[in-house]
Amino acid sequence: MKKKLSLGSWLTIPHQYVLEVLLIEKKIKWIVIDMEHTSISISDVEKLIPIIHSNNKKVYVRISSFSSNEIKKTLDAGADGIIVPMVKNEEDIKNIINQSYFPPEGLRSFSFCRASNYGVNFKDYTKKFNKKVKVIPLIEHIDAVNNLDRMLSQKKIDTIMIGPYDLSGSLGRSGDFSNKRFTNALKIVDRICMKRKVTKGIHLPKIDNNSFKELLKNNFRFIAYGMDTQFLIESIKNSFKKINN
Repeated sequence: MKKKLSLGSWLTIPHQYVLEVLLIEKKIKWIVIDMEHTSISISDVEKLIPIIHSNNKKVYVRISSFSSNEIKKTLDAGADGIIVPMVKNEEDIKNIINQSYFPPEGLRSFSFCRASNYGVNFKDYTKKFNKKVKVIPLIEHIDAVNNLDRMLSQKKIDTIMIGPYDLSGSLGRSGDFSNKRFTNALKIVDRICMKRKVTKGIHLPKIDNNSFKELLKNNFRFIAYGMDTQFLIESIKNSFKKINN
């Protein structure tokens, strides 16, 4: 049986209005807040998460690195999970799990934080957290592809995401998605994800329905479609096409 599609989108502009407009689309079930390639700070994240949750959608934060401090603050702010860049091997995965999960499954420290309603729901939050949190490694280097089977032997990982631009870049052909080395790498990822029963995800930044259909054909089931800036660009372009000079 094929896994159901889980559809989200991507936020890079740290403004409430932009986020609220993005959340109007009912097909979007989760939002990724991007801290890696934007000016978004942990302070911004703390303000944006409640808006997403108030719309009954989940929020995942792409952190800028897998430092203990950033993971802790992001999860304390109430994120439903983290997306972790440049994960390359099993040791990286173990490190991220240790920093993300409460003992005995990890080493994350306890606190009266926003996620536990400042301690009011401390017992309930800490009891359920390890079963609810989603830790998603970004597969964006050929080393990660080569080490993927061992990486996914860690049972806490049930979803991965491909970073296509960085993965193709690690092969010396950034953005060349028809290159044979890149397509072969994707086949390896697909085979291992099927073997390990791990959901395969990706971010499709451009608004392209044909590409989206291709992703579905190739077993991607956790897809971030578009992003705030691309939706804005497409809207502007389409609007001005209708103007006759």
